[in-house]
Amino acid sequence: MFDKFLICTDGFHNVISETGNIEGFELKIRIPYYRGVPLSVVDEIKVAIGGGIGGEPVIYSNDDIRFTVASGSFMMSEMSTVATRRWNFDEDATLKIYKPGGLVYIDHMVELWITIRAPYGKFQGHVKKVLTMEPDKYLKVAE
Repeated sequence: MFDKFLICTDGFHNVISETGNIEGFELKIRIPYYRGVPLSVVDEIKVAIGGGIGGEPVIYSNDDIRFTVASGSFMMSEMSTVATRRWNFDEDATLKIYKPGGLVYIDHMVELWITIRAPYGKFQGHVKKVLTMEPDKYLKVAE
């Protein structure tokens, strides 16, 4: 229903640790449901990043993803136990995908699958979108 709005166009960038290493990348997503839900019903999230010309996309799933909303931050493997925290309809969630070295600063085809087990049905979302990797805010660029 809301598939075209699932992936936000802002917030797609590499994540740098306190030691200065790029430990992965982040992107923001929206809920594919018409109301907020407890985090425990967010069953599965998969993110595929295009593999370039002729390359296969790389798929990241629950084991590689940290899900963050205002009420907390959890690995996807922990989400089924988090019934007291919510993802509200008007709130963007941040997905942190652990990938040492991050992604190169080019346009990427990003594909997202998400499954939410709502009280009276299962809601799924799927979308593909080209996103431009934002320059890292700590990267010094010559002017």
